[in-house]
Amino acid sequence: MRKFKLSIAVLFIIFLAIPEGHTQNAQNRANGRLAVFLDCPWWCDENFIMEEIPVVSYVRDKELADVHVMMTRHGGGMAGTSYVISFYGYGEFEGQEYELSYWAPRTNTADQNRRGYTNKLKMGLVYFIAQTPVAGQVQISFDYDPERPVLPEEEIEDPWNRWVFEIYGGGNYRKEEKSSSMSFRYGLFADKITHDWKIRLRPYFNYSERTFVTEEEDIRSISHRNGFNGQVVKSINQHWSVGVFNTMLSSTFHNMAFNVELTPAVEYSLFPYREATRRSISFAYRMGYGYHNYREETIFEKEVEFLFGHSLEAAARFQQPWGSIRAGISGSHYFHDFSANRAEFFANVNLRLFQGFALSLSGNLDLINDLRSIPLGDLSVEEILLEQSQQSTSYQINASIGLTYTFGSDFTGVYNPRL
Repeated sequence: MRKFKLSIAVLFIIFLAIPEGHTQNAQNRANGRLAVFLDCPWWCDENFIMEEIPVVSYVRDKELADVHVMMTRHGGGMAGTSYVISFYGYGEFEGQEYELSYWAPRTNTADQNRRGYTNKLKMGLVYFIAQTPVAGQVQISFDYDPERPVLPEEEIEDPWNRWVFEIYGGGNYRKEEKSSSMSFRYGLFADKITHDWKIRLRPYFNYSERTFVTEEEDIRSISHRNGFNGQVVKSINQHWSVGVFNTMLSSTFHNMAFNVELTPAVEYSLFPYREATRRSISFAYRMGYGYHNYREETIFEKEVEFLFGHSLEAAARFQQPWGSIRAGISGSHYFHDFSANRAEFFANVNLRLFQGFALSLSGNLDLINDLRSIPLGDLSVEEILLEQSQQSTSYQINASIGLTYTFGSDFTGVYNPRL
């Protein structure tokens, strides 16, 4: 009880220590500088931005800001990445909102990417800075060559016809007195991404080998997972798209000697696709047919099987000044047996409930009744511990929760690389 009373007293002192009127517009206390809340995800180099744009004051919460800058990105496959920077004005800038975008080719280095989106961020902030007392300390320069024409996208000559390829490979080796492991992987990425088409081809190969030395005998585990993922998606308009998906798999873990599936699909987006980096609600229906050749006889006494099924999925994604939400539900079953089904639920929520206080929730629930490739018979202890084979299960649950409360100075620290 004494510790509980002490905790209450400490919290009371902390709240008393918060300066009166701490929610007032931060610009009035920042020597005329624009107060900016940088909503910067993990991939964003926040320190680099603060060093490159020192003319503003960075605050720790959006309620303290004149401008809320929210950064999102949307992958374009192997072709590159699109960065979207949204600006939301508060206080005297209330209602002033717009966004800029930056396209980073796949060949860019990390430094080129951060310089690209930081330069766009500078352009966007100029509009707000021009309305502050520090506007006279800002100069604008142009890197412009009048001899270099700026062509519309459709007029650019491209000998590769928008195709981008990447070959990858790698491996690792580890050895101790009682154990050793070796693995390697290689494959190919081939993408063609345009406004009308999205084509992705992904052949991949994985091999791993583990050895454990015991007093009785050496235990050796060899596994592989080789396959192919491909998709061709055609955009019909800003709300509809159709496509076909193809998968192939040979895997010791999945008891699969060879599997091939072909799945046509159709998708409807409630909001236009161009808004996908900020908000999206979509519905997708797929119907597919697959050939399954198992390594061992399954619990259904099958060595070869043809399966015909379908699935329906609804997903929502929002990234707004108040936080982000990603949630969805999907269901599927095979036509030959409606009891061979699966339902999946997932949700990730990050909310700024009020100044300084944030809540994060995530979880997923899978109800699994469609595992057709589980091998007949009991697994050995070695197979279970070494995860050599997939085990039967009827559900899977994951959940997490997080709370943060930030208080103190309204301004964030500057970048200091020392020690």
